[in-house]
Parts: sequence; structure tokens; C-alpha cells
Amino acid sequence: MPGAPSPKDRFTSLDTLAVVRELRLLDRARVDKAYDVAGGGWSLSLRVPREGRRELLLVPGRYAALVGAGPERSEELSPMARELRRLLTGAVLRGATEPRGERYLELQFGRSDHPEPLVVGLEMFGAGNLTVAEGGKILVVASPRRWAHRTVRVGAEYVRPPERTDPWTLGPAEIASELERSRRDLASTLAARLGLGGPLAEELIARIDGDGASPASSEAPDTARRLLAAISALLSEVGERPRGFLYLKEGTPIDATAYPSRRWEALPEVTSTEVPTFSEAAFQYFRSLVPSSPSAEETRAANERKELERLAEQQRRAIVDLGHTVGELRASAEAILTHFPEAETAMAQARTAAGDGESVDVPLGDRTVQLRLDRSPRATAQEFFEESKRVAAKLRGAEAALIATQAKLASPSLRPTGASGATAALPATPRKSRWFEKYRWFVSSEGAIVIAGRDAASNDLVVRRHLKPGDAYLHADLHGASSVVVKKRESGAPFSEVTLREAGQWAVAFSKAWRAGLASATAFWVAPDQVSKAGASGEFVPRGGWVIHGTKNYLRDLPLELALGPIDYEGEPRWTCAPPSALRVRGTVRVLLVPGEERDRARIEVELADGLGLPRSLVQSLLPAGGLSVRRP
Repeated sequence: MPGAPSPKDRFTSLDTLAVVRELRLLDRARVDKAYDVAGGGWSLSLRVPREGRRELLLVPGRYAALVGAGPERSEELSPMARELRRLLTGAVLRGATEPRGERYLELQFGRSDHPEPLVVGLEMFGAGNLTVAEGGKILVVASPRRWAHRTVRVGAEYVRPPERTDPWTLGPAEIASELERSRRDLASTLAARLGLGGPLAEELIARIDGDGASPASSEAPDTARRLLAAISALLSEVGERPRGFLYLKEGTPIDATAYPSRRWEALPEVTSTEVPTFSEAAFQYFRSLVPSSPSAEETRAANERKELERLAEQQRRAIVDLGHTVGELRASAEAILTHFPEAETAMAQARTAAGDGESVDVPLGDRTVQLRLDRSPRATAQEFFEESKRVAAKLRGAEAALIATQAKLASPSLRPTGASGATAALPATPRKSRWFEKYRWFVSSEGAIVIAGRDAASNDLVVRRHLKPGDAYLHADLHGASSVVVKKRESGAPFSEVTLREAGQWAVAFSKAWRAGLASATAFWVAPDQVSKAGASGEFVPRGGWVIHGTKNYLRDLPLELALGPIDYEGEPRWTCAPPSALRVRGTVRVLLVPGEERDRARIEVELADGLGLPRSLVQSLLPAGGLSVRRP
């Protein structure tokens, strides 16, 4: 075959089939956790009976692989990783859909607390994407998108990408027909019309000793017969337990296949190595292609700009809708006053006619207006005018918000850098970060700063670094809860039981009690000198755990209720999630939250972000794990 083989920068349809067959060999693999993968993508840590731990790598637009040990993980979880962990932890892999010649991996997971399967879809074409759906509705998506035939966003109907011809099921007549209709060369026809892509087209041409540059229509029936035999051989070589073949040039991986490739045979400088599974070969190859990660500053700027652009577009749509509503309300009111006699006559007729209707639609001039039968036309017109004033005030607010968003987008610090990555939790406006913001935090009604760890590492850090004499240590009376530290007030004045109860309420809200849907729970507090890493003789204290010595002071019947809203801290606005009593004193309560149905969480997050005008990533970073139910203050 003339010319050098085409490089492969993402999975082929046959690669996808090989991974599907590997996944089908797993017996009741259970998801342990989800992580971000350095360089892009996500990893599902699986526990497989009798096999131990495996990692399923999901890299949109690139590849998927089932390996023993994956690449380096990012230290912080992105919102997407948190969503994957929330939805899939404990779920059992139930099946993998036949890819039907597509570069689309679709997996089904089952959880005992979910009545329907959770469907994970990985796109390995184009820009790539990752979605999780349940009951035909998308719960979470890495990159929301919209086409004429398909919408990919939270709450939208889950629809597979449009399918092309499945090259692995075609017969000789169908292949010959495609070749005869083509006016292009054989290689291009196989790649495009049969949906094989460049690497697989070259592989098949090498196997039939064909000329990729020759017209596809030349001797189509004979070519189709030989192609069918080559396709059958390829599928047979992949088999039900795909092996891996890694191709190297001067020690650098240049390809990975699930079959012995023929297209590299003409290059003596290329060597091949067989590995136990195709996934291992794919992982080694694609890992060498992953570009270096952007800097933290580039990622921050790109993510913040993306959030602001989304917010600006939302504000523009709101301005258009509100302006239309104002115009409609005023036009209806003016139509009533302009055609007042006709309105009175129509209402009188409607009142004397039989029926229990509360309103009547009356044509007035060039529009139809709905008039209430329990009030006069003039009163209805006045209601329309008053409502138009209210909506006009919202319109002015939306216009001012759009101007503010556009000013932020014009900031030099947000110039596009080309960096992309998982959305991070960002503040609504640029400002100086405070020391406590690396942890969970709130400010009590008495002005004491309360902090808590987010994971085992920060649970250790929050106590080792920040628990000092005069502070208090709190913990929900539940295993695995976060360590909470109430800091001594800067004025030196001691805090009272009011702060301790607020901190206790906050501690139980960020514990397993929230996900369990409890109405109340118990916490305790102790002095700093009662907290230690020294357990009883021979007792092991795990990372993030602490031993309490002496008497615990219990705080009982603490309600599981939180408030979300902004506070003014040293002249700067900061959003926080805190006990309502604390937030009412220090700031403004915008939303009250209690435990709810976990399946509704993604939808509620979107509604909160839209209603509060915040990035969803910021909202996610503030909330406890588990279901949510919203109550307006």
C-alpha cells in the first residue's frame, strides 16, 4: 500500500467493539468511586469479584480502556466527577450495548435505590462527550450541546447519536452497491461511505492487496467479495476475548489494535508487541497522545469565561422574553380601553349564557384578550398595566445584569486561552481568596468562623493546622462525618452555645444523615486538648480520623436544614451554605434546603443556578451530598 499509514488519534468502531467485549467478560463489577483523569476524561474504579480492582477510563473524543491501574488522578474532583461519584458509586455494571459500527460506548449500571438502569454514554467522535441518563432523561452531561435532531443537556430526552451504516453486518451485494455508486477512490469510499475511517480502511486494503488510490467502482463485485472475507477475518481475530497489539517506532507507540495489523508490515522500522488485552495496548498508545494539561490559571480563566458566556446568553434570552411579555400585557390593556364598549357587551353576554367559566376570550381590535368574569373590564386592564410594570422592573434588572456580565467578560484576565477542562467551582466575581475557603466554611451568627474538611486529607489538615486553644471541635454522632472546627473570634470574645448549636447543625447536615433523609440528628463538641491521633494500645486510627478523650458534650435534635445565600465578609460578597439562623444575621437567605429525592438533584442544581444567577459549579461546591428539596424563605 503506497504512502505511510494514517495516524490514529481516537478509537475506531472496531476498537469500540473490542472494549465492549472486554467489559462483557466482567462478572458483577461494582463501581467504587469516580475520579478525574489528569489530561482529561474520567475514571471509574471498579471492584470485580475474584479479580480485584480495575479502572474503566472514559476519555471523550478519544478512547475507553479497562486497565489494572490507570493514569495519574487529579487532586481535586471536578463537578462532573462528583456527579459521577454520586450517581454511580455502588452501581453494578449490567451490560454494554452492541456499538453497531459506531464509536459510541453505552453502558448500563444498576443500583438498588434506583428503579431504572443508569445509562452511561461516551462519545469518541468529534469533540466527544459523556452523559448519564435514567428513565430516558439525561441526569448529567459533560458538555451541553444542541443540534436540530438532538439536544444534550440535563433534563433533555436521552437519545443515542444518529447511526450510520454498520460495516460489520453488510453483505457482499450491499458493499458492491456502495462501491459502484462512489466516484471516489477505494480508500476514501471505505473510510467515508462505509463509515470505517482511515485506519480501518487502510487495514482492509492491505489485507486484500488492493490499491487504495484506484477507483472504488472498478471491479466492485470482486472487491466486495474480498472485502467481506477480510472483514470476517478481522472480526474473528478480535474474538470474544480481544488481545492487544502495540506498534512502536523507535520505542514510541504509534498504534494499538485488537488484531495483528497488516498496514504496518511494509515498514521495517516498526515493531509490534502483544499484550494480554486490547485495553492495555490502547491505554499505552493513547496515553502517549494526551497533550499536557493547561496551567491552573489558564484553566481557571477558560472555565470562568465559559460560565460567564453561558450566563450572558441566558440573560439575553430572558431580556427578549421579558420584553415580549411587557409588550403583550400593555397591548392587552390598551385594547380593553380602546374597545371598552365591545368588552362590556361581550362580558354581559358571557355572564348571562349558560356555563361555569371564569373567563372569556374576547376579540378586541387585532388581538384576542382574556377577560375575567368576576371583575370589570377596567379592573382587568388595570391588572394588565400593573403586571407590565412588575415585569418591566425585572427587565431592567436583567439588562443591568447583562451589562455587568459583559463587563466581566471584557476583563483582561479572562482572555480566551484555548484551555479546556472540567468545570471548577469558581466565585461569582474575581476577588481575593481567604484561608478558610479551601475547606467547607460558614460564619456563625456571633461572627465565629466555622470550617470542616471535605475529605480524609482535609479532615486531618483542618485539625492539625487550625484547631487551637480557645477553639472547639465538633463531629456529627455518625461514623465517617467531617471534622468541624469553630475558631475563636478575632475579638477574643468567647462564643456561646448559639454558635456551637449552629456548628452542630451544620456538621450533621454535611454527614450521612442528609443522604439518609433524616429530619434531625445529634452532634457533640469537645475542647481541643481532647482530640488526638493516639488511640488505645494497638488501635489503628485511619487517615482523617481522630480519637476523642474524655467527656463529650452532646447537641441533640439538630434539624437538617441549610440556607443558601450571600454574606458580606470584610467588604466582599461571598456565597455560603449555612444554618439559617447564622445566614440571617450575617447575610441574606435566598433559599432554604432540606433532604430530598436524590434522583432530582441534577435538575434542582440547574434550577438553583439559573434562579440565583450563579455558575452551577459554584452551587455544587456549596451543597451537601444527597438529594435536595427547596423551600423558599
